[in-house]
Amino acid sequence: MDGNLFAVKPAASTNDGLTAIVLMAAGIGRRFGSNKLLEPFRGRPLWEYAWELAVDVKKAVAGTEVILVSGYEPLLTAPEIIPVRNDLPGLGASHTIRLGVKEAQKMGAEYAVFMVADQPLLKPGSVIRLIEAREPGKIICLSKDGRAGNPVVFHRDFFPELLALSGDCGGKRVMHRHMDAVRWVEAEDACELTDIDCPQSEGFSGQFGCKTSKGRS
Repeated sequence: MDGNLFAVKPAASTNDGLTAIVLMAAGIGRRFGSNKLLEPFRGRPLWEYAWELAVDVKKAVAGTEVILVSGYEPLLTAPEIIPVRNDLPGLGASHTIRLGVKEAQKMGAEYAVFMVADQPLLKPGSVIRLIEAREPGKIICLSKDGRAGNPVVFHRDFFPELLALSGDCGGKRVMHRHMDAVRWVEAEDACELTDIDCPQSEGFSGQFGCKTSKGRS
């Protein structure tokens, strides 16, 4: 760990505490060239896939809530979420993470699951298995064939480090400090880990090898 600046204390709680899914939807799409989350992907705005999946998981896993962090009004008014406004997306992913963690702490959440909003091929079944694998004092990461991806579940022991992130650093920075605490859950398909970075991404041209999350488990 980096100079033992953050000492992670052993958890005394069980794995059935409140879990907050933090849907990170505040990016400004620098690589994409516009607000990609509002762009159509296979006939629907890109962000709707992540929102729908998060709500489906909330309904499937007891004690789960969805926090959606964004600066875009259509997202903040979506049903069945706790909206958190991010008016400073230029501060990077760390600012979105801080807003999500603070809201999770207000709720008394034991775990925070960080999901990105540009991963439309992610399946509910993979996320449900990820959350069911949560464990006090651990970080649970979705992966496939040795490739780490998103979402990632952090126990509350790691919240102080997540709050201390800056710039465009994400939660993987914290995960890499604590590899001994990381547990892996395999995604069903490798394409689930793919995010959409530019208009030429395969999903916009319909070339992905697996279906979108709707109707899949």
